[in-house]
Amino acid sequence: MEDVLRLHSETLQYAAFFGLFASLGGLELWLSKEKAQRGQRWRTNIALTVLCVLVIGALPVSAVIAADYAATSQTGLLNITDLPLIIALVVGVLLRSFLSYLTHVAFHRAPWLWRLHAVHHMDTDMDVTTAVRMHPFEFIVSAVFVLPCIVAFGIPVEAIILYEILDAGMAVATHTNLRVPERIDRVLRWFLVTPTMHRIHHSAWQPETDSNFGATFSIWDHVFGTYRAASRDGVAPARLGLEGGELTACHHLGHLLALPVLGVPDSHDSQVNMHKGAG
Repeated sequence: MEDVLRLHSETLQYAAFFGLFASLGGLELWLSKEKAQRGQRWRTNIALTVLCVLVIGALPVSAVIAADYAATSQTGLLNITDLPLIIALVVGVLLRSFLSYLTHVAFHRAPWLWRLHAVHHMDTDMDVTTAVRMHPFEFIVSAVFVLPCIVAFGIPVEAIILYEILDAGMAVATHTNLRVPERIDRVLRWFLVTPTMHRIHHSAWQPETDSNFGATFSIWDHVFGTYRAASRDGVAPARLGLEGGELTACHHLGHLLALPVLGVPDSHDSQVNMHKGAG
């Protein structure tokens, strides 16, 4: 199993991401009642996606390399326990998703990290192009935190690869402006992040922005009390982006890349500083 996953992992990740990007994007154009802004917004989002893919490919160390090191040196929690492979895989995938949850919370709580992550939240609309609308440096900072934790937990290589394939597809699926039927959505969101659930996270109202941090699994939001079932506006927020975001070049590529230096709208800077003080 490990050999097969290693051999095809990158192909499967790109297939999951770009396959859903093309199929859900096509359905958005055809079926969605919400006409997302296009033009400059699409050009900027796609340019950021390309930059992020290039940065990820250029990183000298990956999650798989970290997991390999842990396995070879018999380092980490799961490597010193005698768990059956299937249990180790399930626990490993859950632990990897937990690291994503913690990292996401940190990017909202720490002011200097928020300046990177705000690039994602300054999108004034939401569709599949929002999925990897990220500052490229965010992936570098995330790696600095996540890779040592993978070693500390001893997450198996197979679990890392399985999670990365699932996460690649879910990144697109959770940002689509298509809607899952409400009855199905209510069931799914007990363990998976749904588009409606994640849309609340993209609300322009800060208390909703600081909720529903899960990227793939919703379990950690339920466990740590960051889950929000509905927006104050109803099922989903009426306005996306950031408070004060209309005063900045939300879809200007150069502005977004310089955001760590330029800063984000004052209303959100102050809210993040309040979180820091409360912590």
